[in-house]
Amino acid sequence: MTCVLVVDDNAMNLELVTDVLELEGFEVVSAATGEEGVELVRQKPPDLVLMDLRMPGISGLEALEIIRADGFTTLPVVVLTASVMKGERERLLELGFDGFMQKPIDPGTFAQEVASFIKG
Repeated sequence: MTCVLVVDDNAMNLELVTDVLELEGFEVVSAATGEEGVELVRQKPPDLVLMDLRMPGISGLEALEIIRADGFTTLPVVVLTASVMKGERERLLELGFDGFMQKPIDPGTFAQEVASFIKG
């Protein structure tokens, strides 16, 4: 079963994303902080990480940098954010995220979008 780690400090977002992905057969592990997300990657690397950008403690970008520095260079990390300022998508991809997904999610297409980032 494909495992997705979802890192988001918003409990409602975590619940929605988890429900949608589990209905489509994904195993979902969640973390409410960047620090917790990094620790979960270290313990049992998932197939994909969905990372919120703005969280208390370390940001999603800082968590990505730690994950990469820990040697998880091929693990797909996709930013899942409500930040949609002009140029933000390109900037985040240049900074090392493997993909960009926008909140709020569309439950009808979300699982298929997530699956497209998982390396077969």
